[in-house]
Amino acid sequence: MTYRLLINPGSPQAWEIQLQPGANRIGRNEANDFIISHESVSGAHCEITLSDVGIFLKDLGSTNGTFVNRVPVTETKLQPGQHVQLGQVDMAFEASNAAPNPPPPPPMAVPISGPTPGRIRLPATGSPTPGVRLSRAVVEAPAPAEPEVEIEVAAGTPPAPATPMADAGNAVCKSHPKTPARFLCGRCQKYFCDLCVNTRGLEKYCRTCGQACTPLRVTAARPAAAKSFYARLPGAFVYPFRGIGLLILVCATIAFLALEFVSAGIFSILAKMAVYGFVFLFMQNIIHTTTADENEPLSFPEASGLFGAFFALLGTILAAFGLAIGLLVAKSFFDVEIPLPAIVGAVVLGCLYFPMAFLAVAMKDSVMAANPMLVVPTILRMPLEYLVASVVLMGVFGVRVAGGLLSGLAGSVSLSTRDMSVLLMALGGQAVWGFISVYLLTVSMRILGLLYLAKKDRFGWFSH
Repeated sequence: MTYRLLINPGSPQAWEIQLQPGANRIGRNEANDFIISHESVSGAHCEITLSDVGIFLKDLGSTNGTFVNRVPVTETKLQPGQHVQLGQVDMAFEASNAAPNPPPPPPMAVPISGPTPGRIRLPATGSPTPGVRLSRAVVEAPAPAEPEVEIEVAAGTPPAPATPMADAGNAVCKSHPKTPARFLCGRCQKYFCDLCVNTRGLEKYCRTCGQACTPLRVTAARPAAAKSFYARLPGAFVYPFRGIGLLILVCATIAFLALEFVSAGIFSILAKMAVYGFVFLFMQNIIHTTTADENEPLSFPEASGLFGAFFALLGTILAAFGLAIGLLVAKSFFDVEIPLPAIVGAVVLGCLYFPMAFLAVAMKDSVMAANPMLVVPTILRMPLEYLVASVVLMGVFGVRVAGGLLSGLAGSVSLSTRDMSVLLMALGGQAVWGFISVYLLTVSMRILGLLYLAKKDRFGWFSH
């Protein structure tokens, strides 16, 4: 049985501590067995002892405390699956039956020419098949032009049983190339991080084929000291222009402008649903990219499941603005006397609710994540930072709405005028504002991703 502490579980920055038999001291100082460089962790924070009678956690007089399942402790017995928190650093205590890799067999001198009973000859560049044990060979003759090695088949020896957790090696997530893989889909043969799999109970499933994924053992380097949300915020306005970001913004602007000219019955409805579905995937991809690697530039999302993405966006909007929409419908169509301040208040509440609801839906890839039982407690864990993010986002969307009105006016002018110069100016104004709208949308999603990246220890959405 092996034991480990998974630091920052459920995030792209997750890394782990493999606990050793005996005492394991954890803290910020170099003298500890395991070092966690976080301002909320004390120099000598706690000690975890692995003994024959159990695993025990002892706080060493830390400043910000040690918690097990959110309860402060001084000394307690740990059980696999429990949540551990040192200061503001989240951990998951896990156990695995995976045995350490056995030592390689001793060198054995074997000839490289001539078939031998019980041996199989394969090219040196090939890979052995499952159930075949490779013996370490000592070459006693010059290697031929096409080098070969010999594989010894252990007769009558069944293949070793699969371990509950496999080694990830250098594998990275399919969608986030700079994030170590945490799961492998045996059917698709693709690697994923925590953000790219579905969770049902304690199991993780592939989003493409629905197959249960195999967990992977990953030991990542400790992340550098994290910057605060406020320190990251100014960079959100430069982010859209990194890499090929400018090209992506131009392409998205052309797509949105072309949508204005689509008005052919059912085809128009389907086209708009597909475009807004792509908008959702575009925004979700920005959030995923930001939370996986802050330095990753803007990129195009995979354009699959557009209609499902449209309904995810629609469900999020209804969850945030359902009350305001209901009041407007009641006032407009049923002659219900509803004071204007009530409607304005409902709209403001929707504006405050929508950013966190969208972030939850984008991260969990489920519209059910927009429910108040998840969104409201998360907002209350970081009220100041979320208020700043919401105010910035409302300012961005306010500019978009004002510009949208001007763009609509320019559009009506372009349809009614016969003066070519006026027409070109109106179309140019629409194009410029379309570009600005896409840019502001990108900045908004970047800010949400940075909020999660800076405060992921308070979200607790992917705790193991």
